[in-house]
Amino acid sequence: MSRSGSRVEKGNRRADIRQVRARYAIGGILVAALLAFPTSAVAGQGGQVASVAAQQCAQRKADIGKKAFRKRYGAKHTMRNCIRRNRAKAASTLSSAAEECEQELAEVGSAEFILDYAFEEDTIENAMSECIADTVDETLDLGDIGEDDSDDEGV
Repeated sequence: MSRSGSRVEKGNRRADIRQVRARYAIGGILVAALLAFPTSAVAGQGGQVASVAAQQCAQRKADIGKKAFRKRYGAKHTMRNCIRRNRAKAASTLSSAAEECEQELAEVGSAEFILDYAFEEDTIENAMSECIADTVDETLDLGDIGEDDSDDEGV
């Protein structure tokens, strides 16, 4: 290819990286907004599970690259396929985060828990939502995503 062809490829790659970063940021904002409900609502709503699964998929796509992501989840509807495959993992991430936060609340007491997590409103519900959001973010930042990473070596 000519020189201009390689510049186009670099430009497209930069655009792809920006797009992935923007999607990841949007996913994080959506998860934080959706987790602003009381813990009883977290367990009962499938939209939050899908949102966490979407965030996991966006992070996975950023980690392994667009080409490998398409190879793993199909040429068409890759994000949708990824979300479907990771829905159970996202549900377990949300429920384990809620359990951890409830356990922490029982250990430290409501006053300390509110001081640690409630920033705008001094309520248990707000503190619990913030705790769950923080725990989910920590789990996602550790790279605990995908159904299994054993076959990534060949990709």
